[in-house]
Amino acid sequence: MSDTTICPTCKAEYQQQPNVCHNCGYPFAGAEQEKSHFVAHQILKKGTISDTKDSIRNARTILFVIAGFNIVFPFFRFANTQFGGIMIAFSMIIGLVFLIFGFMAKRKPFISILIPFILLIVFYLLDLWLSPATFVRGIFWKVLFVGGLIYSLISIKKSDRIKTESSFLASKDYK
Repeated sequence: MSDTTICPTCKAEYQQQPNVCHNCGYPFAGAEQEKSHFVAHQILKKGTISDTKDSIRNARTILFVIAGFNIVFPFFRFANTQFGGIMIAFSMIIGLVFLIFGFMAKRKPFISILIPFILLIVFYLLDLWLSPATFVRGIFWKVLFVGGLIYSLISIKKSDRIKTESSFLASKDYK
């Protein structure tokens, strides 16, 4: 018969039961309520990290949609205008920038979502300033895009904070 103690949270094995798990902080010596509280918080924290993975995927989808819209739409809108070629080229460059950040968001999610978010806000403010009537068109999508990117940025920051608090949860990856 083995005297090995296994942590119920992180599955670390100990020959002698410590007061607190050295890996995740589980309170072996705590009262049942304290142990339950700890496990519940760990589950919530793992859920936050898991949700971050989904929010990054959604943010990448938003960046790809914006990129596709900027690459395809100008051919229909500016094809027969005086400065159509310039507008098409400018819009395609913007689309490629969003496309690149969409791919980069898998490796460096925060900065790769923050920069396009700032660009998007600047474009929306310029649109509002230059043509308020144009700005109002598609307001639902603008709010959806901005909201999705904000949610993803907040989620990444929450997960990063959780990962710095716990070496065990730091091993959980959201990328």
